[in-house]
Amino acid sequence: MAQRPSRRTNQRQAGNGGNRGNWDFNGRDMMLVGAGALLGLATGRIAPPFAGRAMGSIRAMAGTDPFDALAQDHQKVLALFEAIEATDNSATMRRAAMLFQLKRMLTAHALAEEDIIYPMIRDDAHRKEQAIKLYRDHAEVKIKLFELEHKPKDDPSWMPELRELHHMIESHAREEEQVEFPKLRAALDETRCANLMGEVQREKSLLL
Repeated sequence: MAQRPSRRTNQRQAGNGGNRGNWDFNGRDMMLVGAGALLGLATGRIAPPFAGRAMGSIRAMAGTDPFDALAQDHQKVLALFEAIEATDNSATMRRAAMLFQLKRMLTAHALAEEDIIYPMIRDDAHRKEQAIKLYRDHAEVKIKLFELEHKPKDDPSWMPELRELHHMIESHAREEEQVEFPKLRAALDETRCANLMGEVQREKSLLL
């Protein structure tokens, strides 16, 4: 006569089965988990540009001029240059941190100008040669930033080179604000100028 399983044995088996049911994943489950992870990653990548454009549109409706916003970026960058120049030669860590902040600001600003503003200066304001010069200025700035980033912050040549970059960007900003931006603004109708704020903010949000 077969021995009847004890109640404790049945409970143990049921418990083990329950654990397997809780933790075992089939192929469909793994696909769903992977899809969810990819969706989360995509949302993290896509959301900032859309949010940036929405913020730019709100600022445009509030009367913010896109060219004034870019000029404000210039002023923030130049103020940061002055703050770095005021540091002591021994403040190497502080200089490195501030230079990183400067690079981040310049990179986001340059992305908006290179992807949105300069093509419009070339095509809408019909100033091809001037647009090419602005692109070249940005390339030179990136080289100078790279050199400053990789040079010891207490090197005797570091501060003079930073001041040289400061003057270069100051001159570049003046050219944009006094010549190129007004010419492009004059070439755009009211609707395109209003939409420009959202486009600029979208590009900047890719990095900020």
